[in-house]
Amino acid sequence: MSTTDDYTRWITIDDAIEDFDRYLVTGKNASEMTRQCYTRHVRVFLDTLTSSTDQVGLDRVSGPQVRSYVTQLSERYSPQSCKFKATALRCFLRFAWMSGRMSSDLTGAVGTVITHRSGKIPKALHPEELARLLAAPDRRTLGGARDYALLILMSRLGLRAGEAGGLRLDDIDWAHANLRVRVKGGNCLELPLPDDVGSALVEYLHRRPASTPHREVFLTNYGTPAPMTRGAVTAAVARNAHTAGLGTIYAHRLRHSAARAVLAGGGTFEEVGELLGHATRQVTMAYSSFDLVSLRPLARPWPVRGQ
Repeated sequence: MSTTDDYTRWITIDDAIEDFDRYLVTGKNASEMTRQCYTRHVRVFLDTLTSSTDQVGLDRVSGPQVRSYVTQLSERYSPQSCKFKATALRCFLRFAWMSGRMSSDLTGAVGTVITHRSGKIPKALHPEELARLLAAPDRRTLGGARDYALLILMSRLGLRAGEAGGLRLDDIDWAHANLRVRVKGGNCLELPLPDDVGSALVEYLHRRPASTPHREVFLTNYGTPAPMTRGAVTAAVARNAHTAGLGTIYAHRLRHSAARAVLAGGGTFEEVGELLGHATRQVTMAYSSFDLVSLRPLARPWPVRGQ
């Protein structure tokens, strides 16, 4: 455990991350997923401040250093990713200042990261591509049964990678055929459990190690079983996509595919928003490009010559 005086001089990155993580728990009531993401992004920032040692003088960090780092992020990452990383950094800087680890509040140096949701068109898998992806895992094996259950769960219910990885056995209500999913913002979302998803989960759970103490549904299948992280889920999707010959596919593509399936089946934007747990209709409207039939009445008729 480090003291405030230690911070004003030098502190190891591990100690800084440990104290920041403790603040996220006690001061922000942050979820496990948020804590993992925030501490990971802040560690990358702190790594840029060290040279030959793993120690950093937090009180020596300057506004130009912070701004330069965020500018470099904007050159390497998408606006949405950059915004999330900047939010994590801003949270850490505010914590360091309020707790006396920094003598100045440098949150203003992070600046505002502008994103344009309306100009970003989601990409979904076509039905035949999704069929190829679901056929990729070898369901005769433990790993294949797990991957298939993951893929069909995410493509049918639109779960994010972290939400799928965080799903627990207690979240499955078999009697009423629904799932309880912890989504962004710390809220819980109840979703129906389709027959094909339920069958895939049962198939995997019959193979899943019975002796494990973990209550998470999806576990790693190498070494000692452990809950799958967001990164592990993303890697499983990418691995099976390459096996299916689909190239590079990330987990969020399955979320978009779930939205497309709802609209293709005659569902409304409100139903898409409910399934994906969107906070506002504006976010859901990003999927309007999938539903040209519904948008057709909004188009003005092309003028006829002479009228």
